[in-house]
Amino acid sequence: MTYALTARPSAGFAGAASASALLVIAALVIWTQAQPFASLQDYGSLSDPTQSNGWRRLSTIAITLACAGFVWMRGRFGSLAGAAGAWLAAVFVWFALAAVFSPAPGLALNRLALAASVVLIAYALPLLFDRFEPFLAAYGVAASAAIALSFLGVLAVPELAVHTAMDVVEQGLAGDWRGIFKHKNDLGPMAAHFAFFGLLLMRAGRPAWGAWILASALVLLAMSGAKSAALLFLPALAGAAIIVRARSAWVTVIVALGAIGGLGLATVGTVLVPGLQGAVAAVLPDASFTGRSDVWSLALDAIGRAPVAGYGYALFWDTSLTYSVADTGSTAALMSHAHNGFLETAIAAGLPGLVLVLMWTLVMPLRHILAIKRGLRSARERAFLEFLVAGWLFLMMISSFEAVLFNRGDAIWFAGLVSIACLALWSRAPLAR
Repeated sequence: MTYALTARPSAGFAGAASASALLVIAALVIWTQAQPFASLQDYGSLSDPTQSNGWRRLSTIAITLACAGFVWMRGRFGSLAGAAGAWLAAVFVWFALAAVFSPAPGLALNRLALAASVVLIAYALPLLFDRFEPFLAAYGVAASAAIALSFLGVLAVPELAVHTAMDVVEQGLAGDWRGIFKHKNDLGPMAAHFAFFGLLLMRAGRPAWGAWILASALVLLAMSGAKSAALLFLPALAGAAIIVRARSAWVTVIVALGAIGGLGLATVGTVLVPGLQGAVAAVLPDASFTGRSDVWSLALDAIGRAPVAGYGYALFWDTSLTYSVADTGSTAALMSHAHNGFLETAIAAGLPGLVLVLMWTLVMPLRHILAIKRGLRSARERAFLEFLVAGWLFLMMISSFEAVLFNRGDAIWFAGLVSIACLALWSRAPLAR
């Protein structure tokens, strides 16, 4: 996030302050999808067919243009393009083609354009900073604001910060906190991410601030009732520590792929291979977490019917396409997503699309981690790398339970995407001291 990518001089205090303000605004807008404390008791606020209401569209465009402008003024477009790489370009080319040939090309391309803006922002934000400290402070302000506003919302406007029995959907979640986010499954993963960042602050010379963020984030994680995030928090931390500290490249690869692939087997694998159910149940009685198996079965059936080009980006679940696959009366067809990021990606752009996304988000980050490890020179660099790896690993692991992988402006997708961008940038240039 703070890399000496060019030999250009520092932008000075005004430039650093502007960059910090832009990061804070961008993070809060994208984390909340420009709708903090959204009412769940008004169906109109939930019925947004493109998930790009006017304010969200304008704010995302403005932030994208601001980030692009900063990168251009700093002469870092070459670094941006190099970090994005050929695999990311291939992802968008294939998904655009799949969208064009989908049942609703205009809607699919609209949603893909939002995804592209979010990706550009994530890759541009690290290039706004010349040094580690300004980034650390700006990201800390954004995280602190999100945490503080979430607690304030629970106290002051609980009907907008806590799931209630009066919500239009999912009344069974009543009592679970969601803070400034739309859902407990947004707050839970983001609380885990904030906890990772709190640990980084503690190791980077700001123990009091870091301890406050860590403790507050863990409270939010517990009160959200987000089982997937709570289950994966410690494995992501432990996995990141092993991946960064392991001297053997083989150990690094085995731990990373084992954690991500193992969860895939324990979840969707039990639907594909029924014989796995008994073995998994002995360790995790309900690996699907509240009946996701039926949704995964429907998703797999849908992929089998359109394995090459899929159904178009983010179209399948809310454009009646589910009923072309699901049986009459299927409750799985009423879901809003596949509850699995890998299945969701394959539904959107077929198996080739899934392979391209995995090359971008799994294989390339792993290569970047191996390259960065060879040049680590200090405890601070190790702490920063562990934070990035934890964010990336958590994103890939939770994608086995939630459809967050390559999901437009999803909060934890954006948080993990910033980690992926930073790994790509760091592998191309040394950390600025």
